[in-house]
Amino acid sequence: MDKEKNRNSNKIKIIVLCIISISLIGTIFIFNKNQSNVNVSGGILHEGIIPGYTEEQIKEIMQREADESTFSFEINSRPIFKDGKSEGNLRIANPPYSKYAINVDIKLESNGKIIFDSGKIEPNHYIEYAKLTKKLKAGEYNAIATINAYDTKTGDFKGTSSAKLIIKIEN
Repeated sequence: MDKEKNRNSNKIKIIVLCIISISLIGTIFIFNKNQSNVNVSGGILHEGIIPGYTEEQIKEIMQREADESTFSFEINSRPIFKDGKSEGNLRIANPPYSKYAINVDIKLESNGKIIFDSGKIEPNHYIEYAKLTKKLKAGEYNAIATINAYDTKTGDFKGTSSAKLIIKIEN
């Protein structure tokens, strides 16, 4: 009878350990999955291709290859914000075929003040919506997005590009 109690006790211990192990693995999986969307300055950094492309366009993007002498990015040249505190559709993307990480600063042309800093965006990541770091009143603002490229392994600066933007604040 003692042997049977020991067997039952061992079975219960094994079942409890399995349940704990499965719970722990599930928790780790959920935590890691949520880490693919990281909060950055005023927005969320997502992994993958920015939404809005057709299936055919996505296939074409995935087949592209960049060379070492260029870097690629996407940005909405006319982002719209409901008001000075809300998120706007900046749509900043570093495509999957890019060779470099990028950082995007947006400055107002009128006074040179930085109103957005993306932080590092690795290839195959994007920020679709984000808040500006400075509250702006209703109106349209001319701005310059400066895109700096960095080696993904060493962090060495590789080059810069810029894009003109017209930022609209509705209210």
